[in-house]
Amino acid sequence: MKIKRYYMEDWLNDSAGLEYNLSTSGCRDFYLGDLLKLCGTGIHEFNELFLGDNDTRGSSRLREAVRQSYARVKTEEILVSNGSSESLFIFFNELLEEGDEVVIPFPAFQCLYQVPLAIGCDVKFLDMLECKNRELDIGKLERMVTPRTRLIIINNPHNPMGWTLSEEELREIGRIAAKNDCYLLFDEHYRYLPLEPGTGLIASGYDICKEINENTFATGSMIKCFGIVGIRIGWLIGDPAFLSRCRDYKDYLTHTIPLVTDRIAAVALENKEKIIGVQKGRILPNLRLLDNVMERNREYFDYDKPTGGVVCFPRLKNNRDADTFCLELREIHGVSLLPGSTFEVEGYFRLNIGIDTHAFGEALERIETYIRDIHGK
Repeated sequence: MKIKRYYMEDWLNDSAGLEYNLSTSGCRDFYLGDLLKLCGTGIHEFNELFLGDNDTRGSSRLREAVRQSYARVKTEEILVSNGSSESLFIFFNELLEEGDEVVIPFPAFQCLYQVPLAIGCDVKFLDMLECKNRELDIGKLERMVTPRTRLIIINNPHNPMGWTLSEEELREIGRIAAKNDCYLLFDEHYRYLPLEPGTGLIASGYDICKEINENTFATGSMIKCFGIVGIRIGWLIGDPAFLSRCRDYKDYLTHTIPLVTDRIAAVALENKEKIIGVQKGRILPNLRLLDNVMERNREYFDYDKPTGGVVCFPRLKNNRDADTFCLELREIHGVSLLPGSTFEVEGYFRLNIGIDTHAFGEALERIETYIRDIHGK
């Protein structure tokens, strides 16, 4: 298999260590001691941890903790992986063959379409930039999906756009998949972070669609939402017989998840309400700050407020070059935004609202200073 490099990685590597790094896609990360303290435990949790091999599915404690985030998932329907990227790689390679038709909204996280392309699939892109509010148009999706379609991929909440789907929209997607007898995969990396008032966990497409379309699967993780990216934990949810084949495939990759990171993930998931509360205590004030900046600079930015996750995807108006905008902002003002070219889209940039609120406010001030400098104000 020949696969393209991740377009965003060079930019992310060059931005690492910046105080005002808004190019990443996760919440502010914890130190282990602070995380354990928040969860009401300590290092004693690990003192008697066995350092032998782990179950290739993930420990029973971790899989039970994952199950608690869903309404209709059984532990035998969960395969823990080294990040959701491993789940996606295994799922695509186990399911897809050269020539299979895959439908995915675009722009998208690169792994979601480059792996199918590398397998030799015929990937059809639903261009969300041409849809109302740059959100998923269910009608357009239905017209694109045919009996030839092998797989529909839905990222909810969406990276980089930041929108979420309602339960009825999820049901409609499930009906489209069932009507065309195709597989349906939900990438739900950000479902722990709804941004609408009064909402709990964002509805899982697996919970909603499994009874509508039996060939429904989902990948998930909490590492970006919780601020523990370094533990690299994700999972694949679906039919146990299919997961058994994925487990065999996994033996050729990471084989098992280290018990240390497995335990950290279990402790975090068992205390998810506490952790989410801390992260949303930063994100929601940041979102209000961003809303105000975007409103003050409407002549410069075209902005759709995110409803889930920690990223959004503003557009620069008047055909301004996003690569130049992001590069000058980083080199002159020390603020890193991720240019849309890393998503193979021009004129846009991804912005992360999950960092420390004080630093986020200072970063926005520097962005506005840069805009004033451009216009000579």
